[in-house]
Amino acid sequence: MNLGLVTSFIIAGLLMITIVTLNTRTGQHSADITLHTMSQGHVSVISDIIQHDFNKIGYNYTGPIQDAIEVADEKEIRFSSNLTDDPSGTTQTVIWRLSEDQMQNSSNPRHRTLTRIVDGEENEITLGVSKFELFYYTGDSEVPLTFPISPDRREDISRIKVILEVQPKEGTGRNNNYTTSTWRKVFTPPNLNLN
Repeated sequence: MNLGLVTSFIIAGLLMITIVTLNTRTGQHSADITLHTMSQGHVSVISDIIQHDFNKIGYNYTGPIQDAIEVADEKEIRFSSNLTDDPSGTTQTVIWRLSEDQMQNSSNPRHRTLTRIVDGEENEITLGVSKFELFYYTGDSEVPLTFPISPDRREDISRIKVILEVQPKEGTGRNNNYTTSTWRKVFTPPNLNLN
């Protein structure tokens, strides 16, 4: 047997294995980047709607401003606002709620449905939300209020922190990892801070 021929086959085999491995890793990296970019786009869309709504908490509310927030929970908020700048000053009841149940049409076990309800008109946001958490603060305090928040404590809320996480429907890699895009913001609605 020719030693040079055997050596050539061994080197060619190692080179083929290296090329296949590199190609697989490049494809995996490309898929990760694509899924992460899609998740970031979804975060951007959802956060724009949240910012629109949360900055207007209590806007044109005719009752006592302390009643503008009806429910303040970790995964749900219900408040009154004139979201559409209706000249008549009519306010709507706005609800943001994250469901506890996993989305049925997703292979990602962390996916939940984020629901936005305005005066009974329900819109389900099914763009891969895996976390929607709310924290409520009074005055200059850095410590959030503890749950459940009683009605007499809701009137002291001056800031609301929102944490939103979005993941793709499909995982990548052998362990089915899900890339996560996170958005955090603390809102200081001007209508809650008129005092």
